[in-house]
Amino acid sequence: MTQPTSPIELTGSAHRLPAPPALPDGFAGALGAVCPTLTDEMEVAEASRDWWPLAMHWALQGQVLQRAAVVARPRSTAEVAAVVRLCHEHSVPVTAAGGRSGVLGASIPVFGGVVLDLTALQGVVQVDATSGLVQVLAGTFGPELEAELRERHGLTVGHFPQSFDIATVGGWVACRGAGQYSTRYGKIEHIVAGLEVVTADGSVIHTGGFPAGAQGPDLTQLFVGSEGTLGIVTTVWLKAHPLPAAERRAAYSFPTFEAGLEACRRILRRGATPAVLRLYDAPESQRGQGGDGTYCVLLVLDEGDPAIIDGAMSVVADECRDALVLPDDLVE
Repeated sequence: MTQPTSPIELTGSAHRLPAPPALPDGFAGALGAVCPTLTDEMEVAEASRDWWPLAMHWALQGQVLQRAAVVARPRSTAEVAAVVRLCHEHSVPVTAAGGRSGVLGASIPVFGGVVLDLTALQGVVQVDATSGLVQVLAGTFGPELEAELRERHGLTVGHFPQSFDIATVGGWVACRGAGQYSTRYGKIEHIVAGLEVVTADGSVIHTGGFPAGAQGPDLTQLFVGSEGTLGIVTTVWLKAHPLPAAERRAAYSFPTFEAGLEACRRILRRGATPAVLRLYDAPESQRGQGGDGTYCVLLVLDEGDPAIIDGAMSVVADECRDALVLPDDLVE
């Protein structure tokens, strides 16, 4: 089972903020009867941080910003609901956590209490190749999801955020992630079709679960991007696509960032949606794409049906006709 990736070695478990209130008497035992828990100080401190750069600086001093009292690791939606219900009844703070790949400190349990580690909820539950819907547990990491879909079903979700290797599906949804191929497949709010969510009192609700619909407010979108504040996502239904039959790449350079942006605007206004349409300014182009610091690089990649790729890349080439064509092996 894949575990969260530590950003940097933690050499101690001291917390910088004042100690939060202790857990109510008997609470830890009751929680342990619901699901597996971690109470070791170092293990709890490890689970009380993410990839926030400032937190990594403190880690070198053996510190975290705040340390939870206990980590709960439920293995099912029923156990998540039981944990949340118990915390609700005893007014104990809960901080939901997945791969903890965020860089803003959102996984830190500022008020102590319980870190609800969802990474024991892993696996693809069901794949409907006809409708293109995939049911997956929220603690599943990106590489495991894509590997199973590609190898066993010939499908892809097409969502590849920069944190892909260390982030979970539930994290994608909770933090409204944008993948590197989002121009083709959409951001996570376009890919998610339904959710199973545990609300603050321990109730379990379902939203969506089908490719499209028109029956009132879209409750799925209420939870997408809510970062665990409105409910804990336990199961996700995602839209999947057949593996692309072809792929093409291109790279162009522009004398100014503004000229590159204008080319991107024209491409999209004409309806072309290559999977990757990424413009780098001059300093970033020099650092990552081998530029000399005087020009901006536009990287383009498209995949899918060859006929669609031909059309999209033709529009790209037309709108970049005044730019310098670079070797397409710059697109990795």
